[in-house]
Amino acid sequence: PRSCPTSSDDQTFRVIDLITVASEHLQAKGFENARLEVERLLGSVLGMRRMELYLAFDRPVDEHDRDSFRALYKRRLAREPLQHLLGETGFREVTIKTDRRALIPRPETELIVEEAAAFLRSKDNPLVADLGTGTGAIALSVACEVPGATVVAVDISEDALLLAKANARRLGLEDVVTLVCGDMIACLEGRGPFDAILSNPPYVRTGDIDGLEPEVSRYEPRTALDGGIEGMDHLNRLADTAHTHLKPGGLLVVECAEDQADRLRDRIMAGGQYDSAEIVYDLAGRKRMVKAMKKVKSESKVES
Repeated sequence: PRSCPTSSDDQTFRVIDLITVASEHLQAKGFENARLEVERLLGSVLGMRRMELYLAFDRPVDEHDRDSFRALYKRRLAREPLQHLLGETGFREVTIKTDRRALIPRPETELIVEEAAAFLRSKDNPLVADLGTGTGAIALSVACEVPGATVVAVDISEDALLLAKANARRLGLEDVVTLVCGDMIACLEGRGPFDAILSNPPYVRTGDIDGLEPEVSRYEPRTALDGGIEGMDHLNRLADTAHTHLKPGGLLVVECAEDQADRLRDRIMAGGQYDSAEIVYDLAGRKRMVKAMKKVKSESKVES
């Protein structure tokens, strides 16, 4: 590949030159979506969408913009997440501000909102909890997509909640999403009962975190990843206690790793508080989460 434009020179670079040289260099370094990433970085510098870049291939890029692009490009070479460099990411119908304070919302997590919205749209003014809200992506998406919904969004990280607050403000949802700092289920005391409890909790095994891709292990908060020795600490707590804050017939949706789904489903059902618990698969066919419906009526023993 040609040399990457990472140092100043007198050569005139057009948009297409920067895209071609930088994407070839990035691909040679093992980045799968090199050209797409380069186009998004350059577009952010020039204030242009990808289609606009394609219509401006011959446009010269001045020294100031080249320097700005080089700075971002070097950070991406160091495996800093693209979403952090761009400062935002899309999540269903909203755009979410992202940085190192919280886990970057993943496309797979959109399934939580999909399941919740399908259930909640038939409810009048539903009350929802989002546990481990991070950027606020789940809470804010539910608030956007479910008419009349109000959401209590909980996170143990004050920094993450500041980010979620900024996202709520950008989307005009400060009045319908209440942000609470604290430890998961305990924060729901006195605030429910809820029509739905949703969570993408930490579920990575402690010993596996350092072996994750650098974008995750180096740049995302460990507290948002670490689920304990087996990765099940938070999952088990949700399975055992979420029902105490759900309305009869309420919905629980919890994201987990593929090899945790069966154990999570079985633990939810073992308590006898739910009518059903089923595994939800993502678009790649992987076990991605468990959804459960709380019983409408508690079982009672019949005296003989």
